[in-house]
Amino acid sequence: MSLIGVAGPATSVAHAGTGVVPASTSWPSADRGWVLGLDTLCQTANCPQLVRTLDGGATWTRVKTPALSVPGTDRLRVVFGNDAAGMVTDGEQLFVTSNGGTRWEPSGIKGTVGALGFDDSGFLAVVYDGTSSRLFHRELWFGPWQPVPGVEVKGQARGDIVPGQVSLSTTFVENRYWTRSAAGWLEEPAPCPVEAVTRLGTVGADRYALCGSDPGFGNMTKELRRSSGGEPFKTVGVPPREGITTGFAVSPEAALVAATGRDWSFVHRAPGEKWDTPLTLGGPPFEDLAFSDARHATLVRGGPGQEFAEIHRSDDAGLTWKLVSV
Repeated sequence: MSLIGVAGPATSVAHAGTGVVPASTSWPSADRGWVLGLDTLCQTANCPQLVRTLDGGATWTRVKTPALSVPGTDRLRVVFGNDAAGMVTDGEQLFVTSNGGTRWEPSGIKGTVGALGFDDSGFLAVVYDGTSSRLFHRELWFGPWQPVPGVEVKGQARGDIVPGQVSLSTTFVENRYWTRSAAGWLEEPAPCPVEAVTRLGTVGADRYALCGSDPGFGNMTKELRRSSGGEPFKTVGVPPREGITTGFAVSPEAALVAATGRDWSFVHRAPGEKWDTPLTLGGPPFEDLAFSDARHATLVRGGPGQEFAEIHRSDDAGLTWKLVSV
């Protein structure tokens, strides 16, 4: 789970338009995106505000926003699975919408909110209740949140959720992994060793895992592994050591790794075994790295209270990047 503090005054300059300083972004498609951040136009300090675009970021509209707090140790996050179904969290509260933000419903789950995601039938969230980290599920259109039987580890775990896959791990203690089939969630051997941080990706029937280990001063070992047709995971690429991993995304066009270290942040890219680094910027980390389709990717640079709070977008699978004004 990524950590970006958003407490304190917003030192970033908001783009003219919405007045929102970005903290998190999610794009269900190339044209339709969401940004959650802090509202500089709010009369009281630290007001979270959600905005959406239907035209690739050319214009933005304010959307009804739940009563979120401004976290000091976690960060505001937004995740949408499609135009209608989305989630927002401040790390303790979790709200969901099934109608594009017209109405938000509190989850009612008590605990620290970790990884968020979707499967074919509904919302997924990892929540730590003070003892264990568990996967919870809610149907897309109605019904309560329910724990998924067996998808649980002791302690506060790192989690990752992508279509058909869930990972829960506590570094050097436990690393567990489940896949989804018609029969439900099935535990399988973890794609990464117990000392590694696991990030997941899915492309068609292929499953991907980025394993990060041996962190040093602004560097860590990274291995890209793939499982095709249900076979065991095999290493298919070794990204550069530069940076501690803050994001991973994969599409039919390329694999992208966001990383930060030594006052620089990077996006490493590989269409195959050869890696390059098409984006290198000084300052705060890149978060929320994700593909909306094979060629369109987005990320957040920094956030409220940091030197920069920007949305960056690529239209060519990570080769080039441009700022998106909010």
